[in-house]
Amino acid sequence: MALVDVPLSPVWELEDRAPPATDAPRATAARRPLALLVGPRPAALGPLRAAGTEALGEGGALVCPDAGRALAKAQSSRLFGQVPAVFAFDYRGGHAGDLADQLRRVRDAEPNAELVVVLGDDDMPLWRAALEVVQAPDKLTFLMAPFYRPDAVAMLRSLSERHLALAEHDYAAEIGARTVKGLETEVAALRGRLEIATHAAQHDPLTGILNRTGFVTELTARLARGRKSQTVLLVDLDRFKLVNDTLGHHAGDDLVRKICAAMAAVIPAGGVLARLGGDEFGIVIEAGDASVDQFCGMILRVCAQPRRVAGHEVQVSASIGVAHQEERSSEISLMRRADLALYAAKREGRNRFRRYDAELEKLTKRRLSIENGLELALRTGQFRMAYQPIVTARSGLVVGFEALVRWDSPDHGSVPPAEFVPVAEETGLILDLGDWITRQAFKDARRWSGPYVSVNLSARQFLRQNVAERILRYAEEADLAPDRIQIELTETAIIDDVERAAHNLEVLRAAGMRVALDDFGTGYSSLTYLNQFAIDCIKIDKSFVDNVARDKQSAIIVASVTKLAASLGMGVVAEGVETDQQRQVLEAAGCGALQGFRFGRPMSPRDARSLLQVDLGD
Repeated sequence: MALVDVPLSPVWELEDRAPPATDAPRATAARRPLALLVGPRPAALGPLRAAGTEALGEGGALVCPDAGRALAKAQSSRLFGQVPAVFAFDYRGGHAGDLADQLRRVRDAEPNAELVVVLGDDDMPLWRAALEVVQAPDKLTFLMAPFYRPDAVAMLRSLSERHLALAEHDYAAEIGARTVKGLETEVAALRGRLEIATHAAQHDPLTGILNRTGFVTELTARLARGRKSQTVLLVDLDRFKLVNDTLGHHAGDDLVRKICAAMAAVIPAGGVLARLGGDEFGIVIEAGDASVDQFCGMILRVCAQPRRVAGHEVQVSASIGVAHQEERSSEISLMRRADLALYAAKREGRNRFRRYDAELEKLTKRRLSIENGLELALRTGQFRMAYQPIVTARSGLVVGFEALVRWDSPDHGSVPPAEFVPVAEETGLILDLGDWITRQAFKDARRWSGPYVSVNLSARQFLRQNVAERILRYAEEADLAPDRIQIELTETAIIDDVERAAHNLEVLRAAGMRVALDDFGTGYSSLTYLNQFAIDCIKIDKSFVDNVARDKQSAIIVASVTKLAASLGMGVVAEGVETDQQRQVLEAAGCGALQGFRFGRPMSPRDARSLLQVDLGD
């Protein structure tokens, strides 16, 4: 069960006073345990602080930005009858070196304290750094986030109790053997609780199988034994978020349990299945290449089976990344390679498996280089605009231009939009890049008269807060009339948030702008959205236009689309027109406007202005 961050209430500052040289042993039984929660992002420690308060009582958990402040509070707390029992660190997403420094300071100053490290899905470097610094497994506990609050409460309570019990054990050794037997009983009970906490820390509470910590531990042990080659599979459910958003998290949990049980039923002997995150699973098997391919196909079929959840029939698919053990493979390298293969499978269309290989490593490095260069490119003006004409089918007169972005990189040369735009989407830079494209396109369009400019917006851009008002402001800044602007959207931009999409479309069209549905026929359910939303124009995807002159079925599809659009009062633009034969067929089918190399390649703003003086007719 995932916890949500809650705002932290003010933390009462303890008065800084010099602490006593040592804890008074006779007072430990009356003292209250204290948990110090350390992390650079105090808000992220909200769920853990709530668990600490529930486990240790009001004032039993204090949040500190670093180890120095935590140690100062630990010293002051002794004056108020508290014992600093647990130090918990949350450096998720941070540098392993920062965590190691903080752990080392606390370890040196409070060698008997219990240490807890919170880890996320991708924090293996933090795990290794913690083990290297502490080197005492009995004093180090890992808590995987998001965590189940009752487990965190039980863990903090158990660790605090153990700390106090050990302190009493030392005192009891000084006053005689009479208390030894009682302490041994207490320690045995604590060990039992610790075993429960350890099991909880390595198992997923929803499905009962191993979690990420348990999976990594098992994989590490298998690699250390070195008996057979291990193959790691990372399985991620495609579009699982849609189930949560539409049917609720209870339905999502039910679907996860059912898919988990189905996968467990086909895991071969000696294999291991774990739930690594919300909709991500890990599998380790000992198998050769041929049997791995068969097994991946089986997992894909199992995940794609329709299932009944929350009174609805739900069907999802899965993407799988595969990595094989090599001579010196570590658990970290295997997980990383499988993860790279998984995301490659998603980029290639989902519902498939992808093996890690040297070519994928090369592509990943290039992708990283592209990602690192994007922000610099935007700051230093490496992007430029190009415009492809949209013409009337009959006369060939230019009625509009589609705005296209180009990147001339000093390191990579001319980078295709198909390569850098998806990276910009993933990193979030598409918002800044999209703003620049929109503003520049409006400024360029202001310099020519007549034809409209058509600007593409991605789903992430279109669903941002106040995007319609932002576009209207950019048009006003450029002094460009709204009726000379067309916004191009894909069906993805609409389906991801139907309510917000409807609002944005209403605002834009009310201002006089046109809205076009791009890549028509390649999305989810085009007819549904044509009927539900006010669309001015649909753009027939190039994949249909390519074969329209030689394939009867493609021609029939195009003719049907144009008739449908006409009945709904919409215009039609056919993209990717390259030959006169295609032009003739499309015109005969009823397409009102055409776009493609036949009428002009993407060109500079100056060339676009010059083109308006040229007759593009036959």
